Formats: sequence, C-alpha cells, structure tokens
Amino acid sequence: MEKNIIELITPVFFVLIVVELLYSVFGDKPFYRFKDSINNLSAGIFMQIFTVFITLALMAVYSWVYAKFGILNISNDSWIGWVFCFVLADFFYYWYHRFGHEINIFWASHVAHHQSEDYNFTVALRQGVTQNTFSLPFYLPLALMGFPPIMFLLCIQINFAYQFWLHTRAIPKLGIFEWVFNTPSQHRVHHGRDPKYIDKNYAGTFAIWDRMFGSYKEEEEEPIFGIVKPMQTWSPLWTQFHYFEELFLLSWKTKYWKDKFLVWIKPPGWKPKDLGESVVPPEIDRSTYEKFNTHIPYTLLAYSITQFFFGLGASMVYIEFKKELPLFEMCALGFYVLWTLWNIGAIFELKTSGIVSELIRLASIAALTYVYPFDFTHVEKLTAVLPVETLQYLPQLMKQVALISFFILGGFLVSQKRFFSIKGYTPKTV
Repeated sequence: MEKNIIELITPVFFVLIVVELLYSVFGDKPFYRFKDSINNLSAGIFMQIFTVFITLALMAVYSWVYAKFGILNISNDSWIGWVFCFVLADFFYYWYHRFGHEINIFWASHVAHHQSEDYNFTVALRQGVTQNTFSLPFYLPLALMGFPPIMFLLCIQINFAYQFWLHTRAIPKLGIFEWVFNTPSQHRVHHGRDPKYIDKNYAGTFAIWDRMFGSYKEEEEEPIFGIVKPMQTWSPLWTQFHYFEELFLLSWKTKYWKDKFLVWIKPPGWKPKDLGESVVPPEIDRSTYEKFNTHIPYTLLAYSITQFFFGLGASMVYIEFKKELPLFEMCALGFYVLWTLWNIGAIFELKTSGIVSELIRLASIAALTYVYPFDFTHVEKLTAVLPVETLQYLPQLMKQVALISFFILGGFLVSQKRFFSIKGYTPKTV
C-alpha cells in the first residue's frame, strides 16, 4: 500500500480545522487558543515523523505472526471478513485504550493526547509518539485469527479517521445514534478531568463497548478538559516524555524493590507508600479555574506564526514524499522540522535558550546549503508538482529564508535591554 488512509485525508482534516476555527471566531465561541493549537499540531507532526521509523517494524511483526500462526485463511475479497475485522479491531482498540488509562506505562504513551486544556479538531491530531508500539500486542489476536495485514491496516486506519470528528465542542448530543456509535458528546466526557468523567468512554467507533463493560458516562455539564496534573509548558518534547520521566523517578526513589516494579503497572496517580499519598483527582472550582498561558511580544508571536507555517509546510513535504527523498534529505528535513517545533515551544515560554537555539538552527540551515548539494530534481513526484527550475532554486530559497529569519530574530534579541534578559517559564506539571 503506497500511502495510508490518514495521509490521504489529512488535507480534509485541515479543511475541517479551518471551518471550525471560522465558526469559533464568527460565532464568538472560545474553542481555539493559538499557542495551544500550535502545540497540538506540533505533537501530531512529531508523531507522524517518528511513525516512519516505527510503523514498518510493527507491521512486520503483525505480518510475521499472521504468516506463522494464522489459524484461518481469510480472503481480502471477503466482505464478511472486512466487517468482522473492523468490529474486532475496534473491540481490541477499546481494550488498548482502556489499559492506556488504567496502567501507568500505557498511560505514559497516551497522555500526550489528553494534555490540551482546549477541545477542538487540533486535539485529534495531538498524539503520543510511542502509542503505536504499545498498542500492537492488543491487535495481534487479529493476526492469529487470520486477518490479512492489509485488511487489518485499513480497518484500524478507518477507525482512527472516524475518531477525528469526535474532537469538537460544536456538535451537541445526537440522540439514538449514541446508542451504537461514539459521538463528540461521549468523547468530550473522555477528555474531561472532572472526577466523575475520568476513565470513562474509551470507545473508538462503537459506543457499545463502554455500555457492555461498565465504562460509559453520559455528558452532563461540559467537562473541564485536560489531565489531572495540567501541563505548564509548550514544549513538544516534554509533553511526549514527561510521564516516562515521572515514573522513572518514582521507581528510582522508592526503597522497596516490589514498588520499583509496581510503579509501572499501577494506575496513574499511584505512589509507593514511602513517597507520599497517591494522587486523587480533585474537584475543580470553575469560578477560579484558569488555563495555562504565556504572554509574548507581538514580534515573537508573528515570528513564531511564520516559522510554524514553514515547519508545517516542510512536514507536509516530508509526509508526502519521504519515501522518494534521498536518505540524507529525508533525515535532515525530519530533524529540522522537529527542531523548529521545539524552538517555537521554547519561544512561547520566553526562553532565551530557545531563541539562541533558533538562531543556531537558522545559521546551520544557511551553512548546510553551502556545503551540501541539495538536489530535489530527482524526486519524480516533486517534479510532477513543481517545475524543475523551482526545484533547482529550493536550496537557494532555503538559505535566503534562513538568513532573513536570522537577522529578524537576532535584531529582536539585541533590542532587549540586556542580551539575556528574557524571563522564561520552566516546563513542569502542577
């Protein structure tokens, strides 16, 4: 399969994001905050870039189990096989998702998806970079049953694509439809951090699993969104890996060997008895609750917006053409996209280190175009989209954009009263 379904319909996702954003602006609905949405999309881009190195290995494992141990020989031409595969894939997704909330090591891989304190279509794209690795064991029974790899892959991708529309505040309850299918109302509950909403509504496509296994909760008032210990950072790296670090530190600090192991398989919030009380989700005072935010000068805001769209465009090229790009160009493009997004998060937190890192990134791009002969004219799919002259000019354009950006950002930094004068925020959870 040359391209997966998620990649094919990604443009549709962005169209829907724009539609919801316009509805939010003209309908005076507080659905979007710029920094939070950028952070959501950055997490999604991180996941897509890392997926290149993970998905092939995971599908190889599934295919090996299917070839060696598959009990049945289900044909790709069997419509009954497709129906059963989709329903069973959704069933196993329910259990992966439930374990992802009830066991620490799985929660560490999934927590990034729940960190946003807003709820809009960009949250659907906010994913953990390691969650595919942790989900694979739950799907291997499908391989054992004999569902072909291509059938499984398409079914699980359709399942994920279905879940995109669930991430919105704009759609109300949908009546009888909710008895069978998952809906935005049910999924809003799942993203709530009110104590009564936590660990509810794990469904992917079919809501029946929650009703069958006792995890269903109807939406009453709209939830407060996010996690029990809200993130206090815009760093895309910290959001991905902070909970792994938290578990490692708990395991390291406890003096009981049994607890060093239990830390990883206990529910989120659990602590060894020698390290204090376990975390109990607190009630939220809606009259005093405030979302995490930072305030930055308009110059930095405009700069960050511009660089994010450059990074977004580069990530789209990476996703679309990664298999056709030469290895060095592919690795360099992925690395610089990730570096760009990390720097933007640091700039949102007013960190001088982030601005200096961004200046180094820009200078390295300009220097790299001098010493390495980038050549995109051999990428057949690119030549079908852009004229050869444009492709030949791309390295020069990269250098020019990097140098202009360098002088704009450098000028801002020098304009401060002291060179290292910008107060920064420390990434943390509260």
